Amino acid sequence: MEHGFVGESSGDTSGIEDLSLAQLALDGDAGAPALPEHACAYCGIHDESAVAKCLGCKQWLCNGRGSTSSSHIVWHLVRAHHKEVQLHPNSPLGETTLECYNCSARNVFSLGFIPAKRDTVVVILCRPCASAPSAKDVMWDPTQWQPLIHERQLISWLVRAPSASSQQRAKTVSSQDIRSIEDAWSRSANGGAADLGKEDLEVDVQKVLLRYDDAYQYLATFQTLVNIEADYDRRIREAQTQDGIT
Repeated sequence: MEHGFVGESSGDTSGIEDLSLAQLALDGDAGAPALPEHACAYCGIHDESAVAKCLGCKQWLCNGRGSTSSSHIVWHLVRAHHKEVQLHPNSPLGETTLECYNCSARNVFSLGFIPAKRDTVVVILCRPCASAPSAKDVMWDPTQWQPLIHERQLISWLVRAPSASSQQRAKTVSSQDIRSIEDAWSRSANGGAADLGKEDLEVDVQKVLLRYDDAYQYLATFQTLVNIEADYDRRIREAQTQDGIT
């Protein structure tokens, strides 16, 4: 594939896989096969043409919305403050890393596409390059620039949305579930959908009393609570930081 160019999607759905096995694995049934590496970390959908890899953390997410307002890949990118995306090697466009053809910028939130004036090829450009004065004299029309993310979802010819039946067979995750998964990832790279609800069972917290027998009992009760609150505040501060900003 020529650098920075992508062809039109053929609409081939031969890469769709049977999600009933994925649902069995997600439900924890004995003997169910493990999900493939490229299965969506939220819901388990593993259609090769409907998933993308976040290069910031190497997680695979699908382009389906499920029961949320955004697709899972966009949800993750926004929540984790990541911005680089790669397609699956067996997708219609191959193992493509989304980047600007002109300057190689990889911020998917600033990338868009412009139909080239020749053939049926489209060019991926970031917004600054597409609006630069020099862009008027090249092989594309900058006025036709459109973002790669439309209505909180990657455009369908780039990463297609899973079918309705596929999403019905996949694991259902709510917005709160996604927040819990992302919080688990922020604490441990191995956290995920399987750890939902476990964080509440990790610490044995004693109930606060109106009266205490002595200072040792008071200290034992509130020291754990203070440590939990301090750890939570630290995670919140870390989640609000961004690295690599230019």
